Amino acid sequence: MCRILAYLGDPLPVHRLLYETDNGLVHQSHSPRMMNKFLNLAGFGMKAWDPASLHPQEPFSYQATTLPSYDRNLRSISSKLGSTCLVAHVRGVTYSSESAVAETNLHPFQFAGAGVALAHNGHLRQFGRMRYALIDHVRPELAQRIEGTTDSEWIYALVLSQLDDPFGRPPAAELAEATLAALRVLRQLRAEHGIDTSSPVNLCLSTGEALVATRVSFDYGWYPPDDEMLETDLPFVSLWYAIGGEYVSRDGDWQMTAADPVRSLLIASEPLTEDLSGWLEVPEYSMLTAELTPAGLAFGTRDLDV
Repeated sequence: MCRILAYLGDPLPVHRLLYETDNGLVHQSHSPRMMNKFLNLAGFGMKAWDPASLHPQEPFSYQATTLPSYDRNLRSISSKLGSTCLVAHVRGVTYSSESAVAETNLHPFQFAGAGVALAHNGHLRQFGRMRYALIDHVRPELAQRIEGTTDSEWIYALVLSQLDDPFGRPPAAELAEATLAALRVLRQLRAEHGIDTSSPVNLCLSTGEALVATRVSFDYGWYPPDDEMLETDLPFVSLWYAIGGEYVSRDGDWQMTAADPVRSLLIASEPLTEDLSGWLEVPEYSMLTAELTPAGLAFGTRDLDV
C-alpha cells in the first residue's frame, strides 16, 4: 500500500515535509509507523506549486523509480522549493510477476495540459475484470493518454471525464463533485461485474489552488477467507490531517500553529510526527475540501454516500 501527502497554504519548504519531521514522507517509504508488513519501494513522485517560479500555475514535477531516501536529486530540489501546494506519493506494490515498477506508473498523475493532479493510496481489487468497462465513462481523448498499468491512472482519467472542462482548473466544489461522480461509477461497475472484495480508494487531487481528499473503501473489510491481503490491507487505509497557521518546529517538536482564519492544511496517510496530538484522523467515507482565497483557506468536510 502506498503513502500520500498533500499540502495547501502559506509557502512551505518541501524539504520540511519530506525529510525534517520524525515521520516525514521519505521516512515512511522504508519505515512507516502504521505499516509493519509492507514497504513502499516502487518509486516516488511529487507535484509542487511554487508561486515564485516561472509559470506558477504549472507545478514542478519530479518522479523516480529509485528509493527516495537515497535520491540526492530529490533532497537537493526539495530544499529549494517553497510551495503553496504539494501532492507527493511513495508507491508500494505487492510482490507479483504482474507488478510493474516504471515511471509511467508513478503518481501523482497529470496529463499534459490538464490542470488537475491525482495521487491514490489503495487499489481496486480484481480491476482487470472491470477495466475496459470504464471506456464508456472516460472521454476518448483522455483514454488515449493512459500510459501505465495502474488502476489509479484510470481513476484519474475517470475523474477528469466528470469535469465540464477536463483540462481546466476547477474550483474545489466542482472538483469534489467530479470525484464523487467517479466513485459512484466505480461502485456501479464493481456491482455489475460481481466484485465485492474490500478496495480502498484514498485520493488526493489538486489544481494548486484547490485540494480534495477522500477516505473511502468499497466493501470495507470483506475478503475471501484465503485472501493474501486480509491481514495487510486494513491497517494501511488511514488518512490524517493537521490544519492551522504554519507548520513549524518548536523546541524540537513539529506542530501546526493555531490561526483564525486558518491558512494551511496538511493531509497524510499517517501523521508526519510520532506525536499525534496535533493531528486529526479523517473518518471513513468522508471527503476534505480546501481552497486558497484572499481571506485565508476555505476548508470543509462532508460525508460520502458511495
